Amino acid sequence: MTPSDRSLSTVDVDDVFEVLADWRRRAVCHYFASGDQTTANVAVLASAISEQEGTSTVDATDTSPSTIRTQLEEEHLPVLHRIGLIDYDERSGAVKYWGSPTVEKWADHAQAVTQRTDF
Repeated sequence: MTPSDRSLSTVDVDDVFEVLADWRRRAVCHYFASGDQTTANVAVLASAISEQEGTSTVDATDTSPSTIRTQLEEEHLPVLHRIGLIDYDERSGAVKYWGSPTVEKWADHAQAVTQRTDF
């Protein structure tokens, strides 16, 4: 899928809720949507999420960057890639965010509903 194809496609509602179903996937989307960056390394994402979880009310059993990185690599980034929100190169750990206004809107709504300011 090319960048121009991505901008024309819409995210299926089931995919939106699959993204929103996990705090760490929402955190990845928020990391990119809240800043000017559209690329990052998985290690940078893991560190940023670890810092957020360390100060949040999210129920997380292990907030170490290494554990979060493993979970991102094995579970969360492949989901975001399959849905088309990111490109993820497993070998280099590079993540390119394509985003979705629909996902970002619903993530903002989820934040408001849960009254969280930490994701």
